[in-house]
Amino acid sequence: MMLIFLCCIFCVSVASAQVCVNCHTKVTPNIVKDWQLSKHSENKIDCSECHGNQHKSAQDVAKVKIPTPDTCANCHEQKVKQFKAGKHAVSWASMKAMPTAHWQPMALMEGMKGCGGCHKIGLKTEAEIKELKKGGAGFGVASCDACHTRHTFSIQEAKQPQACQTCHMGFDHPQWEMYSASKHGVRYLLKQNKTLPPTVAAPTCQTCHMQGGNHAVRTAWGF
Repeated sequence: MMLIFLCCIFCVSVASAQVCVNCHTKVTPNIVKDWQLSKHSENKIDCSECHGNQHKSAQDVAKVKIPTPDTCANCHEQKVKQFKAGKHAVSWASMKAMPTAHWQPMALMEGMKGCGGCHKIGLKTEAEIKELKKGGAGFGVASCDACHTRHTFSIQEAKQPQACQTCHMGFDHPQWEMYSASKHGVRYLLKQNKTLPPTVAAPTCQTCHMQGGNHAVRTAWGF
């Protein structure tokens, strides 16, 4: 009896995913392609697991659930718990707390632009999420997709130093420039382009800052 029940759930899940795919292949084909390449797709984690099942047509797009870290925690509880204990989790609050952020031209600060483009990895309150949506920034509240970009959500991608480069670069926080010019970075980049063999020692950002895959992302000395 239980086997029949599980089979029914599986069939409904597959059917539900196919409905989404049929429509979004026309509307957002690259999202569908990315999802089809993902471990989510491979493990039959369909769209409704993260986005809910209220959205049925082009007329009710507002019913789509936009994931937050708590959505990811339904499956990745330990990783989200680690993330919430780390500095990335407070990056949105820290940006808001900076007096200089409020002096910037709104064109550089509204929604997810400017500083917010990277600091959006931080946790947000429900009120902040509603305010962002009202301003037209409907995405970027999941945090996890800052490193595991949607909709492939690739672990392999997030393990590359380039995953950190997007935010940790520039004159005000030039970690990428320092890393890529260091022997650590040079060796890894040479390893990536196959100048050096894949077995050579070449630390990435994650080697030191995410030891054991810890998503708290700390400095090598523990902070």
